[in-house]
Amino acid sequence: MKDRLNIKTLKVTGYKIFVGKDSLMSLRESKSLKRRYPIDEILFSVYTNQGTLNVHLDYGFVFDGRSGPPIIDWYAPNLGSLVERLTWLTHDVNGYGRSLSFRDTNILLYAMLRDLCGYSRLKASTIRYAVSLSHSWYGEPKEDDWCHANLNKLHIVQFKAA
Repeated sequence: MKDRLNIKTLKVTGYKIFVGKDSLMSLRESKSLKRRYPIDEILFSVYTNQGTLNVHLDYGFVFDGRSGPPIIDWYAPNLGSLVERLTWLTHDVNGYGRSLSFRDTNILLYAMLRDLCGYSRLKASTIRYAVSLSHSWYGEPKEDDWCHANLNKLHIVQFKAA
């Protein structure tokens, strides 16, 4: 997939959750669910100066909040505020490789953390660097992966250039 986002000029200007905001906010961390969060149907857009990401997920799509172990929750929460949850979900959804490249998926994460969540450039860069260390989470999951069932719940993951 072709890289399209320019990290030097990318600005996330906003987002809109059309369906599913209450579902996203009602999530509660549960050790018994191993940080797996099934959500209701959600329809949202993320707006940038380089284009718009449109996402539609069916009821039962499961994501893991901020990926990584609980030991780093002090640095970045597993769920966090509404906009943090949307940021983690956006990154997870883009990880299926339906619209954005691996590089662009991580650039958008960085920009959302910086522009929407209010993270410093350093903190957003550190998180971007950490998720870019491995490509194993990007692309279509193997049949035995917990997230494979999400494939039939992804209806729109489309980035339209400005």
